[in-house]
Amino acid sequence: MNCYDDTYFLGNWNFNDKKGTLSIEKIGETYKCIWKIDRENTHYEYLGIGMFIDGKLFVSRYLNQVPAAGIGMYKPIGDLRSNSALWASTQNFATLGSGIALRKDTSENFEGNYNVRYFIKGYESPVYDLKIIKKEQSNNLYELNWAINNEVKLHGIGTIHNQQMFIAYGGIDFEYEVVILSIRNQSTLNGKCALLRNNNLTEEIYIK
Repeated sequence: MNCYDDTYFLGNWNFNDKKGTLSIEKIGETYKCIWKIDRENTHYEYLGIGMFIDGKLFVSRYLNQVPAAGIGMYKPIGDLRSNSALWASTQNFATLGSGIALRKDTSENFEGNYNVRYFIKGYESPVYDLKIIKKEQSNNLYELNWAINNEVKLHGIGTIHNQQMFIAYGGIDFEYEVVILSIRNQSTLNGKCALLRNNNLTEEIYIK
């Protein structure tokens, strides 16, 4: 199995059906993606913020009209009542933040209710009540809601990869998508995509 570093992802890619492009640029500790897609005589532009982990690029994709979005990862630690968090937001584009999610349950799955808090240089978030729910008719997709005083402030979509949950999230009025990009070979990029409103993963292929 080949392992590629992040430089192989950078640059300009074309959809294999010739109906769109993807550009990837590294900015500090994060990655900026721009998709330009033509479908049924309509042009769409999507943006993305990503982080590189274990040879793959994990990206939160959203329409360019969306004011803010983020990408996150939860990883179980300790006795499974805790998850460490790594995250990035378009509000702090070049920097990765950390966090901790705590619950009473010690089950091995990610579903449940958590108290979470996030940290980045110069900022500590309020404590959120996080609920993770497995999506119906889906083997590997989860819906997430972050609330303060019973008011949902953020929502997102999560999928599990290598016992870690990767999340695309943002404000409740907008749609987000997790995209997992991996190098098939030096001229082919594979994408697996999970959209908040869907129950299935889709696949995209890009070529140079």
